[in-house]
Amino acid sequence: MLLVAVVLWLATTAGPALGQTNKANERCYACHAKGRPAQIVVNGAQRSLTVSPAVYDHSLHSLLDCTSCHVGFKPHDHGSAETQGWFEQATVTACSSCHAPQATGYEASVHGARMRRPGGLAVAPSCASCHGSHGIVSVDTGTFRRQVTRRCEGCHHSRSTTYLDTYHGKAFWLGRSGAATCYDCHGSHLVLPQSDPRSTVSSQRIVATCAKCHPGANASFASYRVHLSPTSPSSSWLVFTINSLYILLIGTVFIFGGVHSVLYFWRGRRQGLYGKH
Repeated sequence: MLLVAVVLWLATTAGPALGQTNKANERCYACHAKGRPAQIVVNGAQRSLTVSPAVYDHSLHSLLDCTSCHVGFKPHDHGSAETQGWFEQATVTACSSCHAPQATGYEASVHGARMRRPGGLAVAPSCASCHGSHGIVSVDTGTFRRQVTRRCEGCHHSRSTTYLDTYHGKAFWLGRSGAATCYDCHGSHLVLPQSDPRSTVSSQRIVATCAKCHPGANASFASYRVHLSPTSPSSSWLVFTINSLYILLIGTVFIFGGVHSVLYFWRGRRQGLYGKH
């Protein structure tokens, strides 16, 4: 009896398992799983309207009704009254209904501020930009960490290049999923400029940010500059100069060695050293 009671308690307290489905969504799959229609233009970009039931039914949202995010939609051909503003509703607004604290942080972030500017929906990252739309996975998985890191690279290409020059970047992309990625340092929803004291990479908070992974980190440890480009003088004149001198030295050594080897071989040929036995 005790074993039965424990099993029943676990069944009622555990969250929904991946792979559970909401049968009511089949009314939407009737068209959208078959690609009818396949795409639509939103803010000048093609957006797919095809939904894979296999992907959605194995996501964290598998038990949610489609209309939880696509509010007001009915199972028929959708007119302009239904589709007005649907993209913003589905990728930003609807998320705040269940994830209010995260939405509040996003609203106060640089991404949220960009979203509110004219044309922001076309360029600013939304909730769906990082978390995906139908195939949402846990933020604790390596899949999500790789997915969101690539998303950051899409807008911050120069930063992603310098990130890959560091131990964190090399370790992460070589398979160490626990290595620090963009949002481990810069934050996830409340992303702010470094000049803002609330930012996780501001001078006021950078030590605490490093200490999350490096216990005992101090101001000297946290003074390490991550996003330095050795090929850009605007990044750091000192690093640029040292890197340039290093490249010059290496080039000189190889040129000298190459010329010396060619002359040595030529001299040996002239003196018949390579024909003797």
